[in-house]
Amino acid sequence: MIEELKNKIIEKAHEDKANLKELAKSLYISERQLKLLLKSWGVVLTHKRKYVVVEMPEREELMKKYNEVGNTTELAKVYNVGINTVNRWMKKMGIPTKKLNKFKDEKEKVDFLESHLGKLKNLDL
Repeated sequence: MIEELKNKIIEKAHEDKANLKELAKSLYISERQLKLLLKSWGVVLTHKRKYVVVEMPEREELMKKYNEVGNTTELAKVYNVGINTVNRWMKKMGIPTKKLNKFKDEKEKVDFLESHLGKLKNLDL
């Protein structure tokens, strides 16, 4: 009996990996407990992320949005990407964030900021 139920559970888990929560609910256990059972039975469920390709915005656009929203967390929401993606864009484009503590001394901070200023286009002060 348990072997038959076990096989049904494994089959259901493979059919719809995204709905393990619903499967667990129907078994009156938590999703975490279901995953523990599946793991103990030797079932390997790979989680596939759904990636969406997002074009990196232009430097000026990214800087304007960053100034509008105030931080990289909110900027990530604007572009519907992860915070690490936004940080990678900012670093690649040499856009200073409000946290410059990654630099060891004042000279490195100043050099970075001067480099940033050198990349600004159409600056209207």
